[in-house]
Amino acid sequence: MSNNSRIMVRHGSRRNGFSLIELMVSIGIIALLIGLLVPALGKARAQAQEIASSVNLRSIGQVYEMYLENSNGLYPAPVPGWAYPDPNPGFPLMSMSHWQASNLWANLFLEEYPWAGNEQMYLAPGAERDFSNQQVIVTTFSSFQYSASFLGQPRIWNGQGETFPDFEWEKLERSVRQSMVRYPSAKALMWDVEMPYIRRPLERDLYFNLLEKTPILFADQHVESRIPAEANPGVTNWATYAAHAHPFLHNTKDGVYGRDY
Repeated sequence: MSNNSRIMVRHGSRRNGFSLIELMVSIGIIALLIGLLVPALGKARAQAQEIASSVNLRSIGQVYEMYLENSNGLYPAPVPGWAYPDPNPGFPLMSMSHWQASNLWANLFLEEYPWAGNEQMYLAPGAERDFSNQQVIVTTFSSFQYSASFLGQPRIWNGQGETFPDFEWEKLERSVRQSMVRYPSAKALMWDVEMPYIRRPLERDLYFNLLEKTPILFADQHVESRIPAEANPGVTNWATYAAHAHPFLHNTKDGVYGRDY
């Protein structure tokens, strides 16, 4: 057999495909790429949902603007003794204390914007609520919280530790006018406290103030992500302390006269 024939035999007998080592290396590279891509994709998804939460806050801001137009510039607050719609079918009406409105603000709008059909506005992306069980009372069904600063007169938050006679509380525990907000672009009106699209425990301090960025709706209607715990320190007040021990955003120095950022 000639040398050319031998060469042809050798070439013809060469095996096509991967060796075991080559296959293992390929699998390792694919696993490495997946390990790098999955966290990036998860982060991108969370960022997209954070944007969606910001869109929801803008929608809520528009609802507030329409309310202000119809209320002679007064921000929403509960009327003592009134019963408001509730999304829970077992409890069609509910009442609330004045300061509970920062958590239950959405109940003030359920007549105009019922829960059914408007869940997307009231909830952050990924949040769920189940009102089918009439034995369970869901007291806070929105993912967003309304600043207590808009529920009381600025004097409450003067920072002097002032106490007020009982007969004065009726004058102080009432919502403020839009014209009273001195720094609309720096005063938080509402923010996302739930952020269910963050797939890890949220960092909070002992008062449950967020230590990480969340979408915030400001009084001038713009939305941006800021860290609530980095806002200007709040002041202690006895009017809202029981329901809102949070030093930031709720208890802004000088209320709506002050600024959060």
